[in-house]
Amino acid sequence: MNNHTAYTSQSLIGIIVPEILLDTIKETLRGFPNIQPHYFIIHDFSMTDELQRFIYEYEMLVVADPYIFQQLKLYDSTLPLYQINSRALRLYELLLTHQLQNVQKQYCFDLMQKSDILSITHQLQQEIDFVYSIGETIDEIVDAHTKHAEQGAFPITTIASVYISLCERNIECRYLIPTKQEMIVSFERVLLASKGRQNKESQIVYGIIQFESITNQVQSKVEQILHYFTQQLDGHLIMLNPLQYSFITTRGQLERETLGYKHLPLLSRFKEELQINCTIGIGFGINAYDSGRHAKQALYQANENGPNLCYIVREDNSVIGPIDTTVFINYEQYPLVITDLKLLERAEKAGMSASYISKLMGRIMKHQKLVYTADELAQTLNITLRSANRILLKWLDAGLVDIIGEEKVAHRGRPRRIYYIQFLEDIKNQ
Repeated sequence: MNNHTAYTSQSLIGIIVPEILLDTIKETLRGFPNIQPHYFIIHDFSMTDELQRFIYEYEMLVVADPYIFQQLKLYDSTLPLYQINSRALRLYELLLTHQLQNVQKQYCFDLMQKSDILSITHQLQQEIDFVYSIGETIDEIVDAHTKHAEQGAFPITTIASVYISLCERNIECRYLIPTKQEMIVSFERVLLASKGRQNKESQIVYGIIQFESITNQVQSKVEQILHYFTQQLDGHLIMLNPLQYSFITTRGQLERETLGYKHLPLLSRFKEELQINCTIGIGFGINAYDSGRHAKQALYQANENGPNLCYIVREDNSVIGPIDTTVFINYEQYPLVITDLKLLERAEKAGMSASYISKLMGRIMKHQKLVYTADELAQTLNITLRSANRILLKWLDAGLVDIIGEEKVAHRGRPRRIYYIQFLEDIKNQ
């Protein structure tokens, strides 16, 4: 059984990596024979002639350090950059170890998202005391960590050069690196996003959902959950018979909504909320016939090993699975109640309903950021750039967003405005 995405031709990818992570990434890429990596080893960010030649040589660039990624984005926002940025499992591991050892500390972070930290502490049912070490340069971030460490905080960094500098100062700290599985997900997304693979984004995906039994009392709830699930996939749901449903979506949408085919909490919802068992088979194919045939093969395998399992059979007959079906924090799964009347009035002025705000809040919270350019918002909401600009102008007029800066464009063109989506912060804090 192969859990990596299979492709037929090689992708030439430039990888910008601090030396401390080089061996780990090379080890991960042994499972990706279709990636032909070219490495650029970097310690601290400096736009040398050598780095400038490198970044414009490749169709895709993967950056393994969040600070370097940030600096390259500022240098040229048009670069085809992809970031290996997930550190959640390492932080979970560290905090769980401290919890089991009854160690109580104040922590200081640098480029890790606050929502990531709160998500992990929520899962651990533990509140932690933490501050941020903020700075525009590596030296400033290191100095901030040092100051907090002198006051008793424990530095946790995702930046390789910060970790090295703290070690040189003999400061106890922790450097969070992605797990191998997190790296696998990142490289699978890179392959799916490459120009040579973009046709796979629109590839038809066919899924079959089969229940052991459904009582009349829960039938309507089952259909409600299924309709919501297919809405999240921008897909279409069909009832084949009272115990079997099918759905149709695209490969790109399935990949995004399942975090790279890694999480599908739908089965857990049926098991935990309604106490019913089901299995899911999903098929990829170059046409609808092949997708349907592969979905049946995947369902057969799920039934053989189930219940409450999901498998995917790809166009080359290789198998992904079983998919992790445990429930994870998914902001879109839980409706957000808007109670601020002034906020509702401003939203109505901008032409937004409360239900639309809830959906928008879920999508943006999943990406865990409140600061966007129009391009980034268009990608997040899966809309055109023109629509994103039109929406932002309406929100600006209604006082729902603020312009907090501009992003320089390396090539011709006006600077891009940077928006802070204030009303989402208001919802979180209400």
